[in-house]
Amino acid sequence: MIWPLDAVVRLAAAVGLAEREPGDQLRVDVEEALEVLRAQFRALDVPARAALASVVAPLRRRADQLGSGAVGPTVGPLGPVLDQLGVGALRPGQDRAIAAGIAGADGLVVMPTGSGKSLCYQVPALAVDGLTVVVSPLVALIADQHDRLRALGLPVAKLVGTQSMEESREALDRLRSGSVRIVFCAPERFRQAAFMNALRSNRVDRFVVDEAHCLSEWGHDFRPEYLRLAEWRDEIGARSTLALTATATAETAKQIVERLRLRDPVIVMGGVDRPNISYDVIALSGTGSVRRKWDHVIAGLREPGSTPAIVYCGTRKDTDAVAEGLRVAGIAAGGYHAGMDPTSRAATQAAFMGGTLDVIAATNAFGMGIDKADVRSVWHWALPTSLEAYVQEAGRAGRDGAPARAVLLAMNADLGRLIRFNTRDTVGVADVERLLGRLARGAGEDGAFVVDRDALSEPERLALAIAERAGAVLLAPGRGSGVDGRMVASRLTANQAGVVRAATQAAADRRWAAYHAIKGYAEQRRCRRGMLLAAFGDSSQPEPTGRCCDHCDPLPDVAPVSSATSPRRTPSAAPEQALDGPATERFAELREWRRARADGKPAYTICADRALRIIAAELPSDLAGLSRIAGIGPSFLERHADDLLATLATA
Repeated sequence: MIWPLDAVVRLAAAVGLAEREPGDQLRVDVEEALEVLRAQFRALDVPARAALASVVAPLRRRADQLGSGAVGPTVGPLGPVLDQLGVGALRPGQDRAIAAGIAGADGLVVMPTGSGKSLCYQVPALAVDGLTVVVSPLVALIADQHDRLRALGLPVAKLVGTQSMEESREALDRLRSGSVRIVFCAPERFRQAAFMNALRSNRVDRFVVDEAHCLSEWGHDFRPEYLRLAEWRDEIGARSTLALTATATAETAKQIVERLRLRDPVIVMGGVDRPNISYDVIALSGTGSVRRKWDHVIAGLREPGSTPAIVYCGTRKDTDAVAEGLRVAGIAAGGYHAGMDPTSRAATQAAFMGGTLDVIAATNAFGMGIDKADVRSVWHWALPTSLEAYVQEAGRAGRDGAPARAVLLAMNADLGRLIRFNTRDTVGVADVERLLGRLARGAGEDGAFVVDRDALSEPERLALAIAERAGAVLLAPGRGSGVDGRMVASRLTANQAGVVRAATQAAADRRWAAYHAIKGYAEQRRCRRGMLLAAFGDSSQPEPTGRCCDHCDPLPDVAPVSSATSPRRTPSAAPEQALDGPATERFAELREWRRARADGKPAYTICADRALRIIAAELPSDLAGLSRIAGIGPSFLERHADDLLATLATA
């Protein structure tokens, strides 16, 4: 195959220019040359591809030099863009990713939570003409990123299911007009013809996949819709792809590259270490282990500087029990899981984010897209499903850079729970065909059906995604959490069954590998930080800015804090403050006061009954007296102390 002479000349000139005067002209020349060659690259034979790679390699090395700071002129042209974004300096890793993005290369960026991954696509998007499409898994995450850029006056848009028809129409009109540089969307949006047509009316330069670990169908935050992203990217003609995630082992990174079909990607591994976080594993076994678990959690959360805090639980039942137990212990806590009423769940989240609640007990439904920088500790009541999940969740502590703590409470019983999860969540040919049969029975004569995605279990969601991958159903987004579909086949063909078997076997292998990794982390007696670095392929030495871990800096023994933590009784059975007649009346009045302060939110978001009983009995008259009461923290004092003390003065 003969390459266009002008393209080769431009590319060769660009490589030479990179050795002399890196800057805007380099970007222009390279972009024009690669634009001509990129369309033909897939049609080249192997020798031709190798020859082209040898020509591009010096340019890619130069991009690495520019990004690493070895050569400085790149910062010059980007100065105005960084000023627009309010960025004074780039962090390690951001520079290389930005240089690759400007050069139009595919990339995978793995950086810790809070390290500024979004800047890796924002700078190229504003520095080079064209549209950047950013795919995110959660509406809250999309809204946060979109609103921040819009507040800076930048040309951005979003398309999510919570928008009104008028808002969606306005966003599509702006897309068609070419006035948008960055558009945020959920993956389901690509199933809508109007959105795809609006994208095709643009030159799509970058296709960005945020939270790219969702591509791993055996990962901790799997999203079935992510499996079609490469196909949709190709349909809109995106010129380059960037995948972003905070946590990815070598295996997960490989899966991301394969799933997105990244072309010779520039890989930026920013490491997983969070030097300001101390990592503790507290092993619990034998008689009384549940009681000791309660002792550790309650004592730890009562320590000064330990809140705000998140306690991650393995089940919804445990989430409710932990939240209640902490409230009984006088800690302002609330529960959060997907089985709660949406209004109550939103109120609990708002109370925690706003500082009214000191602690939130939650399943892994709480976290991704939640931006609270001052979380001081993250506790795991049970073993998570993988080290990736643990690092992702533990990394929500200390995003402000101040000292923080991650504690894993490891019980032998948790291993049995994980084994049950692995066995239960296995999806095979029979499961997919069972789902197909159910859908077929509910479908119309034309094969059309509607299913509520939120009503499906995780195995059913995975089965539906695999059925679509195998070509047995066609799916499109419906209203709300609904999915509109059309049957192609009610039973799998031999080839389709083969696709299912291969996918499910690989998923099972990965789940068991994840099980053994988290089991090893909990059971081995080595530096926790060093184990995490090794698991994620980070060869750097642990360099904590404070305390390291329970192995390097052993924890002191914890004394029992309350009989309420007996493993045979729920914490709600703890003895309460005894009240006399007048105090009983004051307690009733204080509950009315609390209801008014809650303003329609759950009453416990203000404080627990236990704290109100103590207040009713002791009648504190000043901030010092009030602050000594268990369950009354800094956020309560700031928001409610003056009003409460005034109420008590008239009691």
